[in-house]
Amino acid sequence: MDPKNGKVLLGVALDQWVEARAGTVASKTLSTEKYAVKHLGPLRNRPLNAVRSADLDALYGVLLRTQARSTVSRFRNIVSAFFGWAVDQKMIGTNPARMSHVQKGTGQDTKREIWPFTLAELRKAHTDLQTLTSKSNADILLVLGLTGIRWGELSALRVRDVQQLPYPALRVSRSKPGGQPVRTVTKGGSARTVPLPSEVWDIVQPLLDAGKPDAPLFPSATGSNRSGRNWTRDSHYSKVSGGRRVHDLRHTAATLWLQNGVDLKTAQTWLGHSTAKLTADTYSHFMGSDADTSALARMNAVLGAAPQRPPRVTNLQDG
Repeated sequence: MDPKNGKVLLGVALDQWVEARAGTVASKTLSTEKYAVKHLGPLRNRPLNAVRSADLDALYGVLLRTQARSTVSRFRNIVSAFFGWAVDQKMIGTNPARMSHVQKGTGQDTKREIWPFTLAELRKAHTDLQTLTSKSNADILLVLGLTGIRWGELSALRVRDVQQLPYPALRVSRSKPGGQPVRTVTKGGSARTVPLPSEVWDIVQPLLDAGKPDAPLFPSATGSNRSGRNWTRDSHYSKVSGGRRVHDLRHTAATLWLQNGVDLKTAQTWLGHSTAKLTADTYSHFMGSDADTSALARMNAVLGAAPQRPPRVTNLQDG
């Protein structure tokens, strides 16, 4: 190893690493890594061979003041991947991140809040989008909001992934992350079948005659797999979302199911979650329980109020 290589500044090497990662990892992964390495800012002007594990330990300590330990641990893994690349490039002889440790911390996790649409809000957004854009763009919002599939899964759907018997459903077995080729596996790691409500089937059925079996079910204007960013822009989604992410459409479907009698295990299967516990932990505060209903009725009786009976939507089409 040329000793001069180790004198390359950390910031310069980081930029080279990020550039090398482009095109080899999913765009979401690359975005996460770009954001993560910004935390190495205090060390960017230091030569690579001058960075010690103690420097990284100190940086983890600073991050733990505001971040959950799991988040900082993921940051350490990204840093270790970078220094591993630097070793492979013969810039340094050892990876200092391997000897670094994330201390126990009490920082808060930064998970984004779930913000689903109600069924009425979803239908209104669908109607509004039809006036702002094409019907095909608007229909995608309804498909996402009533099936719970991820954007990458919708983009990768083919005409032959639609099942008509014994009931209308989507066979979700592939995914297309933004800017990446189609993957023959979903984020959950396994294929699943998602039944289609009549409202969605009315959207999907006419599409079956429009393309060949391997053609995208929801193609772009050029007939290729549809891009999430392009759809968000072309559909004017931000004008009807109320600040919600596209991923909140998946949460919309899940909460509609669980609030209207779909059992937890079935919802887990439709969502493609690895366990029912994950589904319960994610949506428990939207589910309620018979105990909640009974307790509320007792409180209303004590307060002399009329019993409250929140409407349950058992038929998505009738609302």
